[in-house]
Amino acid sequence: MTRALSPARAVAFAAAYVVLTLVGRATAIEGQVVSLVWPGSGVAFLWLLAESPRHVLRVLAPLLVLHFGVVVATGVSPLLGLFGAVSVTLQTAVAGLLLRRWCPTMLGAGGTQSIRSPRNLAATAGAAAVGCALGAVVGTLGLWLDGATVEALTPVAWFARHVVGVLTVGAVGHLAWEWHTQPIPARTHGGSRTELVLLWVLSVASTALLFVQPYPVVFLVIGFAVWSAARFRTFPAALHCLVLGGIALVLSLTGHGPFASIEDPVAEVLVSQLFMVAVLLTGLAVGALGDRVDELYAAATAARADAAEKAELLGEMTESMDEGLVVLDPDGRVERSNGASRRLAHRVSTATTDADALSELVGLLSDPAPSRTGAVRAELGVGDVVIALPSGEEVVLAVSRATLSRSSGSPGVLLVMREVTEHRSGLRPLAGFASTAAHDLRGPLSAIRSWLSLAVDDLEPGSEAAEPLRRAERASEQMGELIGDLLEHALAESGEIAAREVSITGSGGVLDQVSGLLGPEDVLEADPDLPSVRADPVAVRQLFGNLIGNAVKYARPGEPATITVRARRQGSRVVVEVEDHGVGVDDSERALIFQRFHRSGAVRAHFRGTGMGLSICQTIVQRHGGTIECLATPPGSGTVFRFDLPAAEPGREVSTGLSRGTIPP
Repeated sequence: MTRALSPARAVAFAAAYVVLTLVGRATAIEGQVVSLVWPGSGVAFLWLLAESPRHVLRVLAPLLVLHFGVVVATGVSPLLGLFGAVSVTLQTAVAGLLLRRWCPTMLGAGGTQSIRSPRNLAATAGAAAVGCALGAVVGTLGLWLDGATVEALTPVAWFARHVVGVLTVGAVGHLAWEWHTQPIPARTHGGSRTELVLLWVLSVASTALLFVQPYPVVFLVIGFAVWSAARFRTFPAALHCLVLGGIALVLSLTGHGPFASIEDPVAEVLVSQLFMVAVLLTGLAVGALGDRVDELYAAATAARADAAEKAELLGEMTESMDEGLVVLDPDGRVERSNGASRRLAHRVSTATTDADALSELVGLLSDPAPSRTGAVRAELGVGDVVIALPSGEEVVLAVSRATLSRSSGSPGVLLVMREVTEHRSGLRPLAGFASTAAHDLRGPLSAIRSWLSLAVDDLEPGSEAAEPLRRAERASEQMGELIGDLLEHALAESGEIAAREVSITGSGGVLDQVSGLLGPEDVLEADPDLPSVRADPVAVRQLFGNLIGNAVKYARPGEPATITVRARRQGSRVVVEVEDHGVGVDDSERALIFQRFHRSGAVRAHFRGTGMGLSICQTIVQRHGGTIECLATPPGSGTVFRFDLPAAEPGREVSTGLSRGTIPP
């Protein structure tokens, strides 16, 4: 919001208006009381914009008094002086109000934007035209009431002199205001001081020469306006254009130049002022275009610098990563790599150069024969590649592959590799122990459950020992569930992985296989054309079985379960979402539910379970190189689980024919 104008500046505006009013009155020709030009309109317009909107009467009242006093003192009748004062005051108020409404972000209208933009310049011209048209009506009415001769050209001349004053003095003054209050960047490829001096000398001399000869070639002045605005900042260029137009107007008023041949002095001045406005608007338009080009150039330069900084940061980040990164071009050649990938390449290759070592490593990763893949080792994942070293040792790399889109249309490939030799070697004995222990515990537990069941059946009805035995029977059933989940988790974590194309929907698809978990009223919805995945079919069946089983178990009491499965291809992965409308998960629990044995208090109080199902799901997804998360949902809207699996590649299957333990659905 514009602050209230200080008294000193208000006095300065008032003095400027008085001086330019006297200049305008000096252009009145003999026998007429109306001036031919009125530059004071531009000062009045700026004066109003500089004042706060809440204090416009501090401008309009002095403006009315000053105008009336000056024109009456210079020979205008009091009646016409009053109508003239009302005309100027009205047009200034309307033009200022409209500009503040149309361009609230413009300097003087509540913001800081310049008149240099095409939109602001057009809005200023429109506001001035509306205000000056109303002023012309009032002024012409005053002339008629004062007994002066009123012709068809009279309101046009009145309108023209005031609108020209606003568009010339007002526009240049607004640019000077901006120049004084805001930093204005120089032209990106601007001219020097020597060029500026040369421009002024040539243009002033040429304009004077063009207006002292009778031939109509004054349009050549516009070339100097374009030169000025294209090479220098907009304010000095606009000031230069105003001076050239002023020279043309003064010479025309003194009877020089091609416009002097017009017999009607009013028409002559109208044409001269039109020429002056054309020169100035040409300079402003070219200046605005140059400013826009400079802004775009500055933005592009800043964007390039920012991109270079980000590229340097990205390079430092990738070099500091423990994971190896290799970017392949569409022909399979190594385009980029980081330090970790080069170290891995030299570890598995005997080549001496980085390029040869990387090429050999990429060749091993791009053609993972069954002897080098996770299909032959229970503890290895789908993306694991085993590479034998000359020393007899082996290196296990967890490798993921992603397609990189390019503007040229031919996609590249990103390989991400991480050495997991030690981690994978430690999984087999741990998982084997867990599997054996869980399996061996089932025998004695089954015997305990059988004897407890027989003991309960043999008791007489109402016996005091019946309830403790029933509790022991329920505890043994819960322990059986826990042992079963432990066995499933062990198999999920280290069971043999044999990846092949697996359909999610359709006859024999995963959803068809786990549909037996649904109750008679439960609903499972899925698009029949969901993309297939490349994964272990038993593990994927267990993954979907756990998620859909949870959706059925945790349905709202008294309501059937409604489950929706969605999937979409995203690069080399398939992103799957399983949504239900059950009891949901609190935001505070979403990050914890994948921990082993974790069960929230609300779920524990109303539903049975071991807290292992989602941990098993996470293990399966991670072994396939993906992640699983529970998405945030509005309270009471159910649960959405999102995970990703490798996308199926037609014609590719990895299977060894080895037997494996069965993971129950």
